[in-house]
Amino acid sequence: MNALNIAVGALLLSANSAACAPSLALRDGFHPAILAANSTTNSTPPLNSTTTPTSSSNSSTLAAGCSLDQATAPGNLTLCGNATLFNVWRPKARVIGREGWANDNMGIWQRDDGSLHVGWQCNPQHIQWGNISMCAATSTDLVTYTDLNKTLWPSEIYDIRGVFDGTIIKDGFNGKPSILYTSTYPGGPLGATVKEVEGVETQSIAYTEDEGKSWIKLPYTAGGNPVIYDWPMQNLTGFRDPYVFKSPRLAALLGSSSATNITSSSNSSSNSTESDLFATISGGVHGKGAKLFLYRQNETGNVLNWDYISPLLETGVNSSWSEWSGNTGNNFETASANRLNATGDAFDAGDDETAVDFLSFGTENGRDQIHQKHWALWAAVNYTATSNGTVSSEILYAGVTDWGQSYAFVNFPYNGSRQIGIGWTYEGDTTMALAKQQGYQGAFTAMRDVFVKYTPNVDPTDSDLSLKASWGVKNESDGTTTVSTLGQRIIPELLSAWKAAANVSTPNATTLSSDGYQPFEQQPTDRYYVLKGQFDFERNSTGSVGFRVLASDSEYTDILYDPVAQNLTVAREMSSLVNSYDNTTELGKLKLWRTLGSNTTTLNLTVIVDNSVIEVHANDEFALTTRVYPWLSNSTGTGFLSSNVSGSAVKVSNVELWDGLVDAWPERSTNTSTGLVWDGPTAAIYGLWTGI
Repeated sequence: MNALNIAVGALLLSANSAACAPSLALRDGFHPAILAANSTTNSTPPLNSTTTPTSSSNSSTLAAGCSLDQATAPGNLTLCGNATLFNVWRPKARVIGREGWANDNMGIWQRDDGSLHVGWQCNPQHIQWGNISMCAATSTDLVTYTDLNKTLWPSEIYDIRGVFDGTIIKDGFNGKPSILYTSTYPGGPLGATVKEVEGVETQSIAYTEDEGKSWIKLPYTAGGNPVIYDWPMQNLTGFRDPYVFKSPRLAALLGSSSATNITSSSNSSSNSTESDLFATISGGVHGKGAKLFLYRQNETGNVLNWDYISPLLETGVNSSWSEWSGNTGNNFETASANRLNATGDAFDAGDDETAVDFLSFGTENGRDQIHQKHWALWAAVNYTATSNGTVSSEILYAGVTDWGQSYAFVNFPYNGSRQIGIGWTYEGDTTMALAKQQGYQGAFTAMRDVFVKYTPNVDPTDSDLSLKASWGVKNESDGTTTVSTLGQRIIPELLSAWKAAANVSTPNATTLSSDGYQPFEQQPTDRYYVLKGQFDFERNSTGSVGFRVLASDSEYTDILYDPVAQNLTVAREMSSLVNSYDNTTELGKLKLWRTLGSNTTTLNLTVIVDNSVIEVHANDEFALTTRVYPWLSNSTGTGFLSSNVSGSAVKVSNVELWDGLVDAWPERSTNTSTGLVWDGPTAAIYGLWTGI
């Protein structure tokens, strides 16, 4: 603690003397070191300017050479000014920041009045990560939202580098809703591939007295912040993203609140306290792999003192459960721990035989750059407690939360019996060639109910039952076979609202017996729609079928399921005439189970088209979220698509097109950009962030 105080105190002192207005800087969420360079908007040049202008706001006229004519092929869009493309690809039917940078969700909880508070990491008026704060909004229906704007930001010695992910303790400090978040300071490098030092990432508490409109941080003192400082191990790759949860199951395994008073009996809950809080902190150890560290409050009701128990989950460097399960890289992030059954949240101590414990987590450095080296994964686990007071997880089966350009999923309880998940979908502009012109970065997936999906009466002769994959197998007492996996489906609140507001058409049932694209008779009028359809494959089908979306003669995106490879793909090679966006094919694994006595397997496909965001959901278990950026205004079409179906026709039924999605932000103006700014060079000099 002394090293942190001295190092950052010196930084603040030198910065404050230069800035002359530290209190204003802290209140507005900017480090004082940046204030001198960012004291007026007139002194900050637009990020894409080659001359010094008089204002950092977006230009009201197009720059020379910039054409926004979407009836023809695009010109050189890099000539366009800041945020001139703000509305071209912007999604509208989901959680998304008003402007600037946005990533991981945080601070989600159902408030006393039943409304939902949703937070996310943000850096308004910037298109790169930095000065990470929490922006937030509220919703009464999980469909539309009202902004709270930025509510929690770097302001103290221990978090001046950034306010990272955190979760809500509803009855927290002094009984107030509180957030346990990762507080960071510039005492050294930060990241899974560098040599971090203890204290760069710590865990701190802030509480709210107005249901999340503002937050009060505990003081930097003994008995205050940070509440978790010491590393549980040495040589960590990360120590962040605390996830706080209640677990009667873990309480029953571990016994009383004292971490030194343990029972290993899975059936005894007499010494357990079901209201006790547990927390995971994500990280890893250099050269050894990713680890999920388990903590427990050391007395019921006390959110300031936490005892470290043990690693709850450990994986080797770049390990993989199977081809159905991604890669664990070298560091965990943004984990959740939930016990689920077929209806959602299973709040039992182990007596619900249908319940399964799940861990979900992001992984770093186990994937390609197109996906920012990230996987969003989950594992079904069996907890085991030992006599020395530790608990570990045995992986039963493991899978992928979302196969596409998405990450940082987090689950939260809702209405007592539900667990809902949401994740971040990042842009497909790896080089950020048009980030300034777009004026914002990042959005969030549609919310999904998560649960255990059971498929009964599966054909026991299917050889895939023996695979090490993303499902579990149970031989029932009546001789039948049941398969289990993590279930996820778009929340019904969204589906009901979207369908009610849309122009719904129902293309006729058909049989796809020839290759090619078959446009629907009735077409979407814009880039906001939902497709639904049931595809039935014969036992030996070899043809790939699905939908084409956002289609014109020059641009289109193809969604196909291949029953032989058991892959669902989103081909993006022709998705945009703008050549700076990623256009590689996305791929995910999906098994279609044949039930006993049936000669067919079924794919139930739902596709959300929300401008540049495409979400593919299948069979209440598969999800793939990706980004596409069609330029032409007529690239809106859709229809059936089939390949290699000769001799193995596929029947399609229950097809619906919902033309039009609900605007999730009815109180926002059409363009909410307020201009991009630059923080000056000081932030980078002090090792805080780039300032862009």
